[in-house]
Amino acid sequence: MPRLGETMEEATIADWLVQPGQSFKRGDPLLEVETDKTMVEYPALGDGILVETLVGPGDVVEVGTPIAVIETRDAWDSVEEPDAAASSPGAAPSEVAGTAAQALVSPDAARLRATPLARRIARENHIALSQVTGTGRRGRIEAGDVRVMLTEGASTPAVIQAAPGATASVYCVHGFAGLGSNWAALRASLQRAGITSSAPDLPGHGRNRVDAGSIEALADWLAADLASQPEPVQLVGHSLGAHVAARAAQRVPSRVARLTLLAPAGCGIEINGAFLSGMAAAPSVGELAHLMRLLGRKAAELDNHALEALSRELQGDRLSALAAAAARADVQRIDTIAPLRSLAGKIPVRAIFGLSDQIIPRDHAFHLPPAVACHMLEAGHMPHWDATEEVASIIAAP
Repeated sequence: MPRLGETMEEATIADWLVQPGQSFKRGDPLLEVETDKTMVEYPALGDGILVETLVGPGDVVEVGTPIAVIETRDAWDSVEEPDAAASSPGAAPSEVAGTAAQALVSPDAARLRATPLARRIARENHIALSQVTGTGRRGRIEAGDVRVMLTEGASTPAVIQAAPGATASVYCVHGFAGLGSNWAALRASLQRAGITSSAPDLPGHGRNRVDAGSIEALADWLAADLASQPEPVQLVGHSLGAHVAARAAQRVPSRVARLTLLAPAGCGIEINGAFLSGMAAAPSVGELAHLMRLLGRKAAELDNHALEALSRELQGDRLSALAAAAARADVQRIDTIAPLRSLAGKIPVRAIFGLSDQIIPRDHAFHLPPAVACHMLEAGHMPHWDATEEVASIIAAP
């Protein structure tokens, strides 16, 4: 594991971008590494072949620990080698790999999977990681999971009972400028009820490398991903993600057992355009603090770590086309009513609105087709944050 910053002591393997047996050129990204400050791609420092990976996605690895076996013509000077290499300067990569393999079966390997940021937040707030439900890949505890514990306090979370007909896996679709990790609290609640869930990043967002040139492209991507799921899912979409979910359900209705829309966009003409344009314009941490207050109570409580991470995520120009496609000033340019009418009688549909929503007026609930069951909760634009257990109960209901 290379050191990517002066204070870095360990990092999490996010994903391998080259598979064993594949060759690579100097400069090709080999893997994604998540530190407590950022997510970065680590490039090849020369041409070579990836022979074997020694750690997988989700593994937390200390600096200097071997992570892979590679074949190269020249040594890579910037890679710190462990003690085994130090005792034998001419050690071949395979010898270094042996040290890593032994390390992987040591007691340390049995520790809880958690990102460095999650560990830091837990340590600073005196939270035992063993009390946190991990919703990341392979049960990894992420920063959002620890923040859920912080907001829930010491009280024991309510356990939702899943109805017999509501046990299908839940597929969550985030809204504009959101991330799959935004669903951590809801997914933890569903997990306690025995309901599995997934929450990918949409194109143009987070780790999804696919560009989001249009809302149509988002619906295409989602429909294709739903078609690849082994079983029909309970599809849950938030805000712009609710519109995308409805459009995708139109295309592959047989892959959707039920559709739940949270603060759905496209159900009326009004919207808070300043919020959309602000999120699309690479906001600073200070701007984000104001924008998050518009989202609701829990969003207003995001700490500086979260705001800094979100600000980094929104740098660049990945979302401006989507913002322009979704709204012009305070006027919505998308229609969710028509796809919902077409789904009547095919898929059960529910909608949840926040009574204090400052982004999309709650009165848009009155525009929904009669077949859509509507719920009003004490929440802002993020009902799954402000009223997590209530939303989970609705999803788990028959």
